[in-house]
Amino acid sequence: MKTKIFFLFFLIFSTNINAQNIKGRVLEFSSDDLIKPIIGANVFWENSTIGTVTDKNGFYSIQEAPSFPATLLVSFIGYEVSDMQLIDDEYIFYMSPNLELDKVDIIGKKKSSNISTISTLNLETLDNKELEKAACCNLSESFETNASVDVSYNDAISGAKKIKMLGLDGIYTQITQENMPLIRGLSSTFGLSYTPGPYIESIQIIKGVGSVINGFESFTGQINLEYFKPDSPEYFYYNIYGSAEGKIENNLRLTKRDGKWKSNLFLHHSYHSLDIDNNEDNFLDMPHVNQINFLNRWKYESDEIGAQFYIRGLMENREGGTVDDAPVAYDVEIDNRLIEFSSKTGFRMPDKKGKSIGVQTSFRFHDINAQYGNKIFEGVQKSAYFNLLGQTFFTEKVDKLNYGLSFYADNINNDLEELYLPTGPVAITLYSEEVYHEERQDILPGIYSEYTYYLDEILTFSSGFRADYYNVTDKLYGIPRLNIKYNPNESTAIRLTGGRALRVSNFLSDNISLLASNREISIANNLLPEVAWNYGVNLTHCFYLNDREGTFNIDFYRTDFENQIVVDIEDQGILTFTNLSDIPNYSSFSNAIQFDFSYELFNRFDVKLAYKINNSKTSYLGGPTYDFSSLLETPLLPKDRALINLAYSNRDADWLFDATWNYIGKSRIPMHELIDAEYSDPFSLINSQLTKKLNNFDFYVGVENLLGYTQENPILDSYNPISEKFDASLIWAPVMGRKIYFGLRYKLNN
Repeated sequence: MKTKIFFLFFLIFSTNINAQNIKGRVLEFSSDDLIKPIIGANVFWENSTIGTVTDKNGFYSIQEAPSFPATLLVSFIGYEVSDMQLIDDEYIFYMSPNLELDKVDIIGKKKSSNISTISTLNLETLDNKELEKAACCNLSESFETNASVDVSYNDAISGAKKIKMLGLDGIYTQITQENMPLIRGLSSTFGLSYTPGPYIESIQIIKGVGSVINGFESFTGQINLEYFKPDSPEYFYYNIYGSAEGKIENNLRLTKRDGKWKSNLFLHHSYHSLDIDNNEDNFLDMPHVNQINFLNRWKYESDEIGAQFYIRGLMENREGGTVDDAPVAYDVEIDNRLIEFSSKTGFRMPDKKGKSIGVQTSFRFHDINAQYGNKIFEGVQKSAYFNLLGQTFFTEKVDKLNYGLSFYADNINNDLEELYLPTGPVAITLYSEEVYHEERQDILPGIYSEYTYYLDEILTFSSGFRADYYNVTDKLYGIPRLNIKYNPNESTAIRLTGGRALRVSNFLSDNISLLASNREISIANNLLPEVAWNYGVNLTHCFYLNDREGTFNIDFYRTDFENQIVVDIEDQGILTFTNLSDIPNYSSFSNAIQFDFSYELFNRFDVKLAYKINNSKTSYLGGPTYDFSSLLETPLLPKDRALINLAYSNRDADWLFDATWNYIGKSRIPMHELIDAEYSDPFSLINSQLTKKLNNFDFYVGVENLLGYTQENPILDSYNPISEKFDASLIWAPVMGRKIYFGLRYKLNN
C-alpha cells in the first residue's frame, strides 16, 4: 500500500520576494539515530499539478505556489513527516516510518477538482467542495459538474439513474468504496442512490483499466469513493435538503476522535410521497421513495496494527406507475434490503522499510423484489470478498512490487415471472408463468502482482498481471495490464495504458429497467463472462497565463470486446440476451475522445470547459434465420457532449455561485412504431446553485434543468400499458422539468 503523509505549514514571504523556487531537503531519522537523505520522495503543492521529487541527496526545488496561503505536501511509501524546520531559507522535512494515512487541516484556496500529473494512472479527483456545487443528494448526482462521467435516467418510471464512461454503460466501470467493492451484482441498477453525497469526502476517477491490485472488473475505469474519516475536522455535520416537488432528505454525520478507537456514524433518510404527473400521461413523473441508510466506521490504531471496520445497511421502497384514477393500472414497486460488513487491516513493519501487508474483507447480503406491471423480479445475493496484499522492493527508492491473493464468492438466486389473467368466464386470481430461474454460485480466486519502476522524475513504468479462475466456466483468465507515465517537464504528463478486464454479468439486474415494457424476453443458453481489452493515451499539461494556473487535458480510449452480453432491443416488443461471441462476424467496440480545459479567468472565478466524442458500435443478430449480424451504434448513447462550468466566490468566500451548462448530442433510437425518428434531438441542460456561508451554516438554493427540457412522450402508449407497444425504457432525455431545491448545512469543527 502506498502511504501518503501530509504536512501543513504556512509560507510567509516579505513583499520583495516574487516568483522564486522553494528549496529544501527531505531526511530520515533512522533507527540508529543517523540522519539519511530520502531519495525519490514526492514534494508537491496540494491540489495542483506542480510537483517534484528529491534527488540522490534528498534535495528538492519546486516552483512557487500560484497563490498563498498554500500547502506543501511530502509523501513517500511507508513514511510520515515527523518534523519541519526552516534553515537558511530552506524547508527541511524529517520523516519516519509509518504505514498509516493522516491528513492535517488545510487553510487557503484549493481546487475542488484536479487532474494529476503525478499519478501513473489517469486520475481525476473531486473533493467535497466540488460535490457541494450541486444538490449531490447521492452518488448518481455527484458528477453534474464533471465531464468524464455521464449520468442519465434508466427508465421513465423507477427514478433510477445510470452512468456511462468512455462510451459504455456504467456496469463496465468498477465502482469501489475505499478500494473495496461497492456496486456489484444486484446493486448495479439502484446502487448509485445508496451512497448519499454527504458521506463522501472525495471521489477518484481513473480512466482506463487501472491497477490489477483493485480487481479484474475495470473495463473503462474505476470510480473510488473516500468517506469522511474519523480525523476529519468536522465532528458534527447536519444537512437538510428539500425540493419544490416535495422530496426531503436528512443527513447526519457524527465523529468520535478520542482513544485508540475512533469512529464515524453516517445516517440518511430520504422521502417523497407527492403524486406528480406534469405531462398528464397517467404515470407518476417521480416515484414515491422512502429510504433509510446508515454507515458506521471504526478505526483502531496501535504501534503494530492499524484497522478499520465498516457496517452499512439500507432499506428502500419505491412505488411508481399509473396515477390513482388511470383507466388501466400499471403498478411499480421496488424493495431493496442490504446489509454489509467490511474491514481493512494493515500490519506495520517499522524494521522493514518500504514493506507492508494488508487484508481487506467484505461480506454482503442484498435482497430485491421488483414489480413492473405483470413482471416480477426477485433476487438474492450473498457475497464474500477477501484481498491479501503486500508490498516490497528490489532496489530501495527505485522500484516497488505489489502482490497478493484475492477471492470473490457470490451466491445468486434470480427469478423472473409474468402474471396473467386466467382464460375462461371467471377471472378472479392471477396465475404466474416462470420466465427465468437462476441459481448460481460464482467463485473467483485470483493471484496478482504489479511491478513499478521509477526512473528519476521522468518515467514511471508499472506492469501488472492477474490470474483469476472462474468455477462456472472452469477456466483461468489472464489479466495483463500496463501503465506508463512520462514527464518531459514538471508541468506535463503523458500516459499510455492498456490491459484486459473480466466481468461476470448479472444481466437481469443490470438491465432491470427494460422490464418497464411489454417486450417478450429471450435468454440464450450458456451466457459467458464478458471480456474486453482497453487501450488509451492521455496528455495533461499545467500552464501559467497572467500568473494564473490552468490545465489542459486530452484523452483517447478504445475498448474492444472478446465477449459481451449483447442486450438487443432493436426489434419492437422483443428483448434478447446473447453472447457476442455467438453472433457471426461479431464486433463490439467503443472509442471515446475528450478534451478538458480549466483556468482561473480572474480572481476567484474559475472556468472549466470540456468536449467529448463517443463512437460505440455492437453487432446484433439480423434476419429471420439469424445467420448474419448488423453492426449498429449503441442505442441511446449521445454521439457527443459538451460542458461549461463557472464557479465564483467573493473575497471572503462566504458567497459562492456555480453554474453548469451541459450539451447532450443526438443518440440513436431503436425502432418503435410510435417514434418517428432514427435519432433524438440534441438538447441542453443548465444547473445553477447559490450558497451563503454564515458562521457554521451553509444556506444554498439551486435549480436543475433550468430550461425545463423534457423528453416528449417518454412512456410510449402510456394510456394502454397492457398493449404490445407500451415501453417506458427508451429514455434519452429528462422526464422531469425544472426542479428548484434548497438546503442547509450545519458544521461544527474542533
